[in-house]
Amino acid sequence: MGALDVKSLLLAVAMLAVATAAQARSLDAIISAGEIRVGVNPNFAPAAMYDDKNELVGFDVDIANKLGAMLGVKVAFVIVESASRVPFLTSGRIDMVLGGLTRTADRAKLVGFTLPIMTESLGALTIEGKPFKKLADLNSDSVTLAEIRGTTPIAWIQTNLPKAKLLLLDNHPDVLRAVAQGRADAVIDDLASLGTIAKSIDAKWTPLADHATDVDWDCIGVNQADGTLKDWLNVALFSLESAGFVQDSYKKWFGFEMAAPIPVTPYF
Repeated sequence: MGALDVKSLLLAVAMLAVATAAQARSLDAIISAGEIRVGVNPNFAPAAMYDDKNELVGFDVDIANKLGAMLGVKVAFVIVESASRVPFLTSGRIDMVLGGLTRTADRAKLVGFTLPIMTESLGALTIEGKPFKKLADLNSDSVTLAEIRGTTPIAWIQTNLPKAKLLLLDNHPDVLRAVAQGRADAVIDDLASLGTIAKSIDAKWTPLADHATDVDWDCIGVNQADGTLKDWLNVALFSLESAGFVQDSYKKWFGFEMAAPIPVTPYF
C-alpha cells in the first residue's frame, strides 16, 4: 500500500532496531516456542478483517495459518497498523508481518522481504457483454470510465487513455453502481480494492486481460537480524504458489485473479 515516509521512519526506529535486534527470533527459536507471532491489519479488508463472530479472517489470515501449519506451530496474531508494522518487526514484537507490505528499496534497509504473496496494479473491471478485451480498447471517445475523484487512476487514464470520458464520483460503491447501471463502461483501479464491494452489487463482473505496467510487489516482512525464518518462508511460499494455494485464496477473498500474476520461480 502507500509507502511510509521512510526518512521519518528511519529516525523513529533506527535506534530501537539496534538496541533490540537480538530479540529477533530465529526459525529454531520459533519452533521451540511452538508459536509464531504474525502482524496483520484488520482495517485492510479483505486481507484481514473481523467476521460476525469477532474472529480474524481474510487472505492474510489464510496464508499465515497455512504457513503455521506447515511449520508445525500455533499462529498468534498481533494487530498492527500501517505505521506500526515496521517498528513491531524491528523491535522483535512480531516475527513476521503481512498487510500489503509493498517491497521497496528504502524499506529493505529496515526489514527483510520474502517472495511476493500478492501484487497491486491498475486493471479494468467491466461487466459481461462489453466488447473490451484489453486496456487499450478503452481508449475511445465512446467509452466512459467511472472513477473516484482525486485518485491516482485518473492521471493514469489521462496519460494512457486520453480519448475516454471520465465520470467522477465519490466512492467505490457509486463507481461500481455506475458501471452496473450502464452509466459507465468500466472502472480502472487496483482490482484488490474492488472485489469485496463488487460482490454486493448485482452484475456479472469481468476484469480485462491485462494491467498497467507499474506493479507493486507485496511481501511478508521479517526482521533482518536472522535470515533463517525468511529462508524457510521462501521455500514454503514457493510450494504454496506452485500448488495454487496463494492464487486460490486471493480469488476467494478479493473476488478476482490478481491483475498482475506472481511469476512462480524457485529463485529468491
